[in-house]
Amino acid sequence: MRLPEVPRGRGVFVTGTDTDVGKTVMAAGLTAALRAAGVRAVYFKPVQSGCPEREGRLIPTDAEFAARVAGLAEPLPTLTPVRLKLPLAPAVAAAQAGVSVDLEEIARAYRDLAGRYDFVVAEGAGGLYVPLVGTEFTVLDLAVWLGLPLVVAARAGLGTINHTVLTVKAAQQAGLRVAGIILNRYPREPNLAARTNPEVITGLTGVPILAQVPEIADLEGAAGREVLVRALADAARVIAA
Repeated sequence: MRLPEVPRGRGVFVTGTDTDVGKTVMAAGLTAALRAAGVRAVYFKPVQSGCPEREGRLIPTDAEFAARVAGLAEPLPTLTPVRLKLPLAPAVAAAQAGVSVDLEEIARAYRDLAGRYDFVVAEGAGGLYVPLVGTEFTVLDLAVWLGLPLVVAARAGLGTINHTVLTVKAAQQAGLRVAGIILNRYPREPNLAARTNPEVITGLTGVPILAQVPEIADLEGAAGREVLVRALADAARVIAA
């Protein structure tokens, strides 16, 4: 597949070990933490499926959330150029709608943002092997195409070791640098699995745990957002270095 040219700028690509692991919250929080530290950072999610319709338009709710958290004024179609209605893997949602994911449209939006900001926090859809174009172009291919180091959002508790290590190994095999791992929804009183997982994951992958983000009850409120940004402040400093 011939891919449009994209710039090689500063940034990270946030992926998850699977769906609903919290990668949108982590990507939004990293963007906000970077901006709080004085970095001209922007959020970018090339593709979102499962977009609700408002007044005849599909709304990329992940970008909408990230814009609120990070204080971004960019138009939502710039932050998420490809928007699909059905809550399916993007390639499947696009096929059901009779369209295909437009990589040139993604490239145009990415070139625009990378040209106006110093750091791009890109977010994938689901895990690395979620298909975007047929079965020949996946989220992993998207990350390789953009050329950004990976940040893996993972769960904190039992079962996360296998999912996280497989994600890291797949990325490394594809030639991506994995900057680190963020464990989301880390419990206030962690059990033995949650306490020992970070050391085991780092031992198996050689990749650092950048942050352990606690469960945050109200991410829409100012207090919740402050907790999120504070939890990711050190991770933001590491990835921006």
